[in-house]
Amino acid sequence: MSAAAGHRDGWRIIATDDNTTKLSTIVQTLRDAGHCLFAAYDGRSAFELISLLPDIDLLITNTRLGAVDGLELMRRTRALRPDMPILHVVHSGETPIPVPHDVLTVQEPFTPNQLLLVVGSLLA
Repeated sequence: MSAAAGHRDGWRIIATDDNTTKLSTIVQTLRDAGHCLFAAYDGRSAFELISLLPDIDLLITNTRLGAVDGLELMRRTRALRPDMPILHVVHSGETPIPVPHDVLTVQEPFTPNQLLLVVGSLLA
């Protein structure tokens, strides 16, 4: 059951980013807000988590992730879990890539409060 439906405290979120500092910021912000975070440092690891953990509420990814990039991760996630919300983070200076129509893209910089609002809107 989704945490959005009120069946447990906090959401279960997988976050992945090739920039460890930015990933740490996202993870810490959401953990501080009471959510359960799984950090993955590349797309392959993120997809393994999605495959193994049945009750993930949200995937947060960026574009550059190594052998399995963000767009491929989104495609694989959609094939396995078509209804899972996905948040695509575009780092400042990056050009946004075309993503599936149901994927929300946010451009850095953003504040922790802005991140919490976006995540909350995706999972409401």
